[in-house]
Amino acid sequence: MSNCFLSLLGATLLATVAHGGVIVDTTLSGFPGAYLYSYEVENQTAVGIFAFSVTVTGDVGIIESPSGWSALTGVPGPGETLVQWVDLDVPYDVPPFGNLSGFSLASTDGQGIASFSTLDESFSEFDGATTGPVSPVSSPEPASFILAASALAIGVQIRRHT
Repeated sequence: MSNCFLSLLGATLLATVAHGGVIVDTTLSGFPGAYLYSYEVENQTAVGIFAFSVTVTGDVGIIESPSGWSALTGVPGPGETLVQWVDLDVPYDVPPFGNLSGFSLASTDGQGIASFSTLDESFSEFDGATTGPVSPVSSPEPASFILAASALAIGVQIRRHT
């Protein structure tokens, strides 16, 4: 039993050492207010990749997928959008030591740092950073200033009367 466990542990460590990496190249086209972010996944591992996602803080419009891939979106946290592409059949994987393009999304927002994640056929995850749409820094709405000023004034009045 212990030999089986050690063999499994050794195979896991070997797979981790042999795991090269994944690079996601981004091409940005368009003009302010109408950008297209196009991604190419470069698989530098010996295992096919069947899932690719990008997490952005900017607006996400139309999403395009390579042949055999489907896209979906989610909200992993406040102000974030997860765009995930998945294929359901091995022939459509990003091949080992190969690349695949055709992943794209439209956005009204300009570029910044976005995180990406991939999942391969061995269920190994590789995370990194690429370029994607980011929400512009905005100041609080005037109503927020009015509310905060009102609360401060009420607090001052209460302290004066006590």
